[in-house]
Amino acid sequence: VPEGTKPATLVVSRDSPLDATGAQSQLLAASRACILSCYFESASGTKMMQGKRVEGGEGHGPRKEFFIAASADLMKRWRVQEVDVFTTSVVGSGNRITFEAGSGSAEVLDILKKTRVGDRIFLQCEGHADIAGTVTLKVGANTLVLDKPFVCEVSGSCRFELQRPSVPLFEFHRGTGQTWFSAYATELDGSQGKDLRDRYRSLGKLMSLALANHCKLGFVLPTVFFRLLLRRQVSFSLEDLKGFDDALHASMRKCLKMKPVHFQDLKEVEGLSAEVTREDYVQRQVLQTLSPVAMDEIRDGFESLISPDVLCNLTPGELRQMLCPTDATAKSITIRHIFEVILEDEMAECPAFVEAFWSVLERFSVEEKRLFLMFVTGVETPPEPGTEQLLIQLPFSAFSQDEYLGMLDMLPQAHTCTNTLELPNYHEALLQSGRVPEDASHARLVKELTNLLGFKLRLAIHETAGYELDGIFGADRGPHSPAPADASGPVFSPPGEPAGAFAAVVRPVELQAWRLPNCLGDEIGEDNQIQGDNSASSVLPFSLTTSTFGAEKQCLPLKEGQEQRHGVNELLEDLDSLLNTPAF
Repeated sequence: VPEGTKPATLVVSRDSPLDATGAQSQLLAASRACILSCYFESASGTKMMQGKRVEGGEGHGPRKEFFIAASADLMKRWRVQEVDVFTTSVVGSGNRITFEAGSGSAEVLDILKKTRVGDRIFLQCEGHADIAGTVTLKVGANTLVLDKPFVCEVSGSCRFELQRPSVPLFEFHRGTGQTWFSAYATELDGSQGKDLRDRYRSLGKLMSLALANHCKLGFVLPTVFFRLLLRRQVSFSLEDLKGFDDALHASMRKCLKMKPVHFQDLKEVEGLSAEVTREDYVQRQVLQTLSPVAMDEIRDGFESLISPDVLCNLTPGELRQMLCPTDATAKSITIRHIFEVILEDEMAECPAFVEAFWSVLERFSVEEKRLFLMFVTGVETPPEPGTEQLLIQLPFSAFSQDEYLGMLDMLPQAHTCTNTLELPNYHEALLQSGRVPEDASHARLVKELTNLLGFKLRLAIHETAGYELDGIFGADRGPHSPAPADASGPVFSPPGEPAGAFAAVVRPVELQAWRLPNCLGDEIGEDNQIQGDNSASSVLPFSLTTSTFGAEKQCLPLKEGQEQRHGVNELLEDLDSLLNTPAF
């Protein structure tokens, strides 16, 4: 990255990160490599970027996720065009589906007007089976004919998703078991030629930016791709197909032995001139397979941001390793060898905690290690060994026995922007809470820590759901909407009980039961919303929990034996304690 180059902010959709009007246009306009600051759109996000609500995550984690999501976008065969929710009546019979007029008729007619033959629709109606199919005919303004029969008669709120066919730039290649150009890579002069050239060129720039940002694509390309990209190989022969596409290699060998009359028939079928020889035909097939014209567009985009001179000492294999998740299918992952692991002093000075931590990680299955990588770094593929740090911190404090007991209920947290894993100090909590005697042997302490940390860390990596609590409850909830029913239970479940999907991202704080001060009793309703109509009792108990980005109220009954707190001074004291708990 040239010195003095400022980071570029990129706000994208997770579903279509390379939308032609968004990231792709920015990539095509880029004239130099830079560091990307990536944000994902979210209707329930708590942060605003470029006039859009976005997820709370930022830094290297979302940056890596962007390149993974963009890679998947290159292989999509269907792209979401419209998503709408409206109230209507739907009647289906045979292959026909008719939308009746209703309170949402305007929205219905608008999205049906945009629907084309060949599009695919998904219709989800409350309490009814989903309807999905490809549109084969439009009848009038409110009837669609689909490619499959069904019977339905529903009325109520419906979610309508419209998808349109998309041209994939790459696809799975059976010969190599990796990813290679789709058939469209040789069709850059057709009706979609300009769009395809722009997309391939933007891919070249995406690869340059991936290098500059120390990120990888989401799929593996064969080494021959990088020989072409670096201009290390400019000519190919039939033998180059061997090992790449053995079936095509065998077919072309037979073509060279084809009788003249049969070859003449082949040329007539494919519209080739009479002057084309068998050798010419085979060479043409080899070049279209191994060096399609789309490669020129990719190379132009790649070299527009990175000079070929910068990479002159880099081998194709090394560039492939830097850009592709070549270890994605590895049968073993060793965390301590992949990362430069930095332990906070408080943990490093506790041999039993360190021993238990590594014991837990080393006992993880490969799948659990991938979940751990996803939890800590944002992607499940490991980085190149020695290129990234993994920070282990103990940021939480406790001073009383009750607080230490509360710490035992806490889950680990992670910040993917810096590859940071935050652990409650389970070692200190076990001793100070009395769960383990202070004179316990080293072996017993390691065993207790291993069991506790193993359970908590597994729960965290399996149940984590995002960057912030608000974003998990769904885009249809406003900032003051009550939490869903399944959010009212305990934040952390004991062994053997299921945990909520948001468990790993909720800041676990000792829950206090409250009696509202009289001055507030007239303003807070049973749904925790400002009322102003004296509808709430001044003794309504509620508890406070915190998410990564703020606090919210939840109505919870008093637990047996739990002291009820009341009064402004007590409220301010506990709010001060809660808000000064490290949140990031």
